[in-house]
Amino acid sequence: MKLIHRFCQGLAFAVSTVGLSLLLNSAVLSQDKPEPRYKPYPVKKKTEPTDADATPGSAQASGTSGSTVVPSNAPSSLSPFGVTPSKSLQARPPTAGKEPMLRLDSQNKPLTEPVHETDRLVYYDCRGTVAPWFAELLAAEMNYFNELVGLPFVDGTACTVSLGTSKSLSPGRLSVQLYNSTRAMNDCVRDDRCPVFRSVSFVPKPDGLYRSYFLSDLTRKLMAQHCVSAKGKWHRDTTCYGIE
Repeated sequence: MKLIHRFCQGLAFAVSTVGLSLLLNSAVLSQDKPEPRYKPYPVKKKTEPTDADATPGSAQASGTSGSTVVPSNAPSSLSPFGVTPSKSLQARPPTAGKEPMLRLDSQNKPLTEPVHETDRLVYYDCRGTVAPWFAELLAAEMNYFNELVGLPFVDGTACTVSLGTSKSLSPGRLSVQLYNSTRAMNDCVRDDRCPVFRSVSFVPKPDGLYRSYFLSDLTRKLMAQHCVSAKGKWHRDTTCYGIE
C-alpha cells in the first residue's frame, strides 16, 4: 500500500520548484485582477466548443475571452460518476488577498516548525504557512473536483503542507494535502495509510502559479488529475506540468 501511495504521489507531482519563491513573494502573483468566478472554468477554444471544453453542470462558463455553452445532451463523461456538481458551487471563497499565498523563506521552506518528518517528506501545519484566503480557495476547488468523482468534501481544517526531501521522488516539491477529518490526516501523515488522498502541488509558470490537483481512492481504483491556471482556467484530466 505504501509503494502504491508513493508511486501515485510521484507520478502526479514530479516538478522542479525553481523560481517558486520569486512567484510567491509577489503577493497574489498574477491574480491581482482575479477572475470573478471562484470555480475553475474550461479553457476557451477558438473553434466550436466540444464536450470537454464545457464546465459540468452549468449553463454557461465565463472566461476572460467569452463563454462556453454546455449542450443539453452533454454525455455522462462530463460527470463520470453520474454526479453534476451543485453543492460545491454554493461556496464563495475569495480569489485574492493581501497576504502572499504561502509564507516561505529564501530556500522555499515554510517559516513554521515541522509537525512530522519522514525520509521523503517534511510536513507542516497549513496554519501559518497557507494564507487563509488561499486555503479557502483551495478547499473550494478541491470540493468541486471531489463532487465530480463522488469523494467526501473537505473544509480545510485538516490540512498539511509537505516538502519533498532529497530522498523523495520530487525533491523540493511543495504540496498541500487536504483531508475530510483529523483522523484521516493522522493516518496518512503518521502511518502512511491513505486510502483516500487529495493533494494540490504548485507549478510555477511565466504567467503565475498553477495548481495541479490529484485525487485518488485506492478502494475504488480511482485517480483524477486536474490543472487550474493562475487565472482560474481549468485543464481537466491532466497535470499542470505539461501545460504551456
